[in-house]
This record gives sequence, C-alpha cells and structure tokens, in this order.
Amino acid sequence: MNYRKIKNYIFIIVFLTVLSFPWIGGGVLRLFNPEVFASLSIVETEKRDMQQIEWKQLLSTGESVSGFIDDRIPFRYTMISWYKTLSDAIDAKYQVVATAVGQKLYTKSAAKKEVAVDKGKTNKPIVPAEEVPKEEPEEVISDYFYPLQTYEDVIIARDGWLFLYGENEIECYQGTNILSEDETRHFINLANILQSICAAQGKELYIYIAPNKSSVYYQYMPTVEVVNPYRRIQQFNDRFHEASTVPFTYPLLEEMVASNSNQVYYKYDSHWNHLGALYGTNALYAAMGVEQTDPMMWVTGQQDADKYELYTYMGIPDSMVTHDDVEYTMNYRPEVTVEGLNPEAMICHTTSNGANQKKLCLIGDSFRVNMEPYIAKDFTQCTFAHRDYMGEVKNDIKDADIIVIEAVERYDYEAFHTIQRVINIFN
Repeated sequence: MNYRKIKNYIFIIVFLTVLSFPWIGGGVLRLFNPEVFASLSIVETEKRDMQQIEWKQLLSTGESVSGFIDDRIPFRYTMISWYKTLSDAIDAKYQVVATAVGQKLYTKSAAKKEVAVDKGKTNKPIVPAEEVPKEEPEEVISDYFYPLQTYEDVIIARDGWLFLYGENEIECYQGTNILSEDETRHFINLANILQSICAAQGKELYIYIAPNKSSVYYQYMPTVEVVNPYRRIQQFNDRFHEASTVPFTYPLLEEMVASNSNQVYYKYDSHWNHLGALYGTNALYAAMGVEQTDPMMWVTGQQDADKYELYTYMGIPDSMVTHDDVEYTMNYRPEVTVEGLNPEAMICHTTSNGANQKKLCLIGDSFRVNMEPYIAKDFTQCTFAHRDYMGEVKNDIKDADIIVIEAVERYDYEAFHTIQRVINIFN
C-alpha cells in the first residue's frame, strides 16, 4: 500500500471540501434561511461599501471582479474568525511560555550586572572568629523587557497603548517584509511612467506614505525581535530618491520630532490625530513649495479623542472603553471659507477662497481624513477620494492640476496599485 498516495488523496479531498463548502453550504443556507446567511457572510470590515464590478474597466483590469467576489464569499468572515480564534488560543499559550523564558533570561542577564558595594559595612575591622555576613544581592528585573501580548490582531503595549498587530504592521516594525529588487524597480518604474504622463499634460504628481503608528511611537512597543532596523519603506525611500524625480514624502522624522513635545497619534486608534495630520500636511507642502505654518499656533484646546478603533477590533463595548485619550481642537485659517467638506465621505468635493488657485485631487486611504480640513482651506478646488472609489472620480483626476497619491506605510503597495490605475485612466 502506497501511504504517500493515500496521504496526498486525503489532502486533496480536504482542500476541495474547504474550497467548495462555502459555496455549496452558503447556497443551501441562503435558500432556506437568508437572514442567517447574511449575518454569517456579510461583515463591515473597513467602513466601506461592498465592492462593485466596474464593467467599463473590465478590458483593462479585473481588479473589481476579484474584489466583488472577495466581499461576497459565503462564510468568509466566519471562517476567518474561527481561524483567528484558534490562532489566538495557540498564541496565548506561546506567550505564556515566551514570557516566562524571556523574564528568566533578562533577569539572569540583569543579575550579572555589577552590584554597588557599601564600603561603610565592608571596611569595618574584622573581629577574630567573627564571620563577615554575606549580603544577598537584590533581584533585579529589567524594565526593558515587555512581553508581546495580542488579542484579535491588536497589540496591548506599554502604558496601555494599543497597536495593530495585523494588516502588515508588525512585519513593517520587525523589518521582515523588505521589498525585493524586482518589486522596487517595478514600483519606481510605475511612478516614472505616471510622472511622464502628468508632465506632458502640465500636472504635478506627489506620492505620499504616512508613517505607521508603531514607527513613530516605537518606545511603547513590546519586546520583539527587530530583524532589520533598516525597514522596508526606509530602504524604498532611499532607492526611490536615487532613481526617480517624482516627489516622494515619508514624514517619519517630522512626526517623531513633533511627538517629543505633543501627542500626534491616538493612543487607542491606529491613525494620527488632527495635530499629527497637520504636521504630515506640512511635509507634503514642503515638497509642493506651499507655505507652511507652525501647527501649534492653530491649537485652541483639547477634548475627548473619541477614537477607539483598536478597542472595537478587540470587541470591547463602548461602556468598557477607557476615555483617557485627548484630541487637539484645531482652528486652522479661520478666515478661509470652505464649502462641501465632509472628511468621512468616501468622495468629497470642496471649494474655498484659499490661496492656491489650483485643482487638487488626493486619492488615498483613511489617513487622508484628518488632512482634508487643512488642504481644503489651502486650495480653491479639491477632490478627496478613497482609492476604492477611483472609478467615480476619473474626470476629477483628468482635470486636476495636482495629483496626490497617499497610503499608510503598512499599505504602501496600495499606493503603487493606485498609480497603475491612474495610468490606466489616462491611457
């Protein structure tokens, strides 16, 4: 009997069962109990509408079809939840062992440090036949070690700070997701192609990567191995400036300097707050040659942050949320009037009596939200759009004088997917 063949057949049967169960089981459940089917299969994960098929773009890209199917796979989120539950259970056991081993190692290391000698006691004259008492050194526990604790893809960090564990954040922090040489060249080449198209039409192009919260507030992160301190986006930033003339902004230094005196990211949310967003906007303005101001001059007070995304990720109800995070109240350029501003909208068109008489189109993710109130006051016509809604702002992209493509560090590759889609629009 060929056991290897039998084993392979079993794996194939299990694989096909897992692959077909959602569609067959989902179809049966939807037929007999559509309400239960909807509750198990449709979950809001990114505060966005479900992806629709862009029929006009099918000849150039099938991306919308892939997104359409991903959003509607029966039981997809239920199975993901099962997987995460199992993974968290295993990880919890691992963390217990890792914490015990780590504390033992760090304690032993700390105990080897030189212990200060009290000469007032050891320099006493020794009386014959009297033994000098030996003092036991106090156990020293290093404050440096802080075990990694995660729950539902959230890191419970030092001083109660919360960080994302999933969505590529921990890989960015540990430096385990470095771009290959081929990927680097491909992304740079895409940017140069779009730059040529924009230059031919008299448009300005800017690529903007917002830093991860863990990159700015690394001092609160737990003790994990940093495989490569020269991280992915830092390497790419250096290579990009060597091989391209496209303005590429990654304002890590600006945010870190600002964080020394003021809080620029939320404690319980993965995004920057309004003050951090203005420091980030200033970095964009520096690349554009637009006037910058001291962000602190527009701060008029503080209020409850009311941003607790990471608590929500963990399934903690509002009644149990710790309300000790603050938001800066900003009154930026009060003399400028803006119409149409709705930062929470996936597509937002604004007009103002701002200083820059240019049409600006910013395509990005949720980090664009807190930047919008400032940019809308500095440019007379703006279009702000989430990258999932590019099909609806094609004309705005074509008519814009300035195109800004933004993505947060953990989703940097989305910026270059967006560049490809903008190229497709112009072509």
